[in-house]
Amino acid sequence: MCCCGKPTINGELGYRWQPNDAPSIRQPYPPTLREDEVLLYDEPGRCGGLDHHSHHFCVVKHYNSLFLVVRHGGGEERIRLFPHRGLSDMLAGLESNARYWILSTIHAAHRDGADEARQKEAETWRKAAAEGRIKTRKQRGANFVKVSIETPALTFDK
Repeated sequence: MCCCGKPTINGELGYRWQPNDAPSIRQPYPPTLREDEVLLYDEPGRCGGLDHHSHHFCVVKHYNSLFLVVRHGGGEERIRLFPHRGLSDMLAGLESNARYWILSTIHAAHRDGADEARQKEAETWRKAAAEGRIKTRKQRGANFVKVSIETPALTFDK
């Protein structure tokens, strides 16, 4: 829970975890970048209507692609951004706070989509297990088993 009292960016004086704490500086904790990545935007965590001090966003260029690299309490993530040629210029046209919250929105949308896909896949496997449609087959000459879901047979009414 953030008790900064005013919008504060990590690295600035003003961060308070508890209401009675003296204002301090929460150090930025950027994600690790790879050698072949070029840093375009570095947006440390912040607050301002929402406590987001734990999220640090970087936009990097890797060859011809842009990636959103995120460090948060759960670790680090890399999200490939849509390859629109003007995306870098669009982000450059935003001030830091607007850019940070847009990147946060992209990250949240990516996370929500991944969560929904996992839930749908898990439901597919649960249903197949309940119906006894999961099949396993040892691959000859290899040290693994192929696991698949058998498609239910179609039935036609006469």
